[in-house]
Amino acid sequence: WIKINGMNIDYPVLQSSDNSYYLKHDFNKQYSNYGSIFMSFENNSKDLDQNTVIFGHSMRRDTQMFTPLHAYKDVSGFKASPVITFSTLYKTYKFKVFAVYITNGSSSGDNGYVFDYTFTNLSTEQNFGEYINEVKQRQLYDTGVDILPTDKIITLSTCTYEFDDARLVVIGRMVRDGESSSVDTSKVKINSNPRYPQAWYDKNN
Repeated sequence: WIKINGMNIDYPVLQSSDNSYYLKHDFNKQYSNYGSIFMSFENNSKDLDQNTVIFGHSMRRDTQMFTPLHAYKDVSGFKASPVITFSTLYKTYKFKVFAVYITNGSSSGDNGYVFDYTFTNLSTEQNFGEYINEVKQRQLYDTGVDILPTDKIITLSTCTYEFDDARLVVIGRMVRDGESSSVDTSKVKINSNPRYPQAWYDKNN
């Protein structure tokens, strides 16, 4: 189950044998344009992987599913909802929002390149650190939340409409053992020049 206080996000999280079934099926496995909120078929819900990836639609006609994530494009959205709660059958976890960025869902959006944020585990801590550095280039603002190579993250992915096949990605860093889940939102800093896919630059001339 995923819940974000301050946003209208309070949903069961489903999982299938692929990442397409729940794009168009609801909790009762009935066809639905809304689909469901679902975890990547590659993820392990018992212990959680290094990166737990959760997908959901962004609806143009209302605010259901992951549509409210668009509030994170502005600092005010982060300040209102800095913590993500994710509950499995085994444990409830809290994640502090670490980064928000816009990327491309297909290679045509960035000269044949797709930035892969849907991995489950990277082979080394160094590789994870390199990924985080790539994220920092793209983040719309620095939330002030720190991250270590040993941390686990949650990645929320939904559609956005800045250009064709665009994606809005929200990353949370798991609250560590003994750490407070509160976030000092006064530390936020705007990224004056975030890295976007080529399609964003083309659309914005």
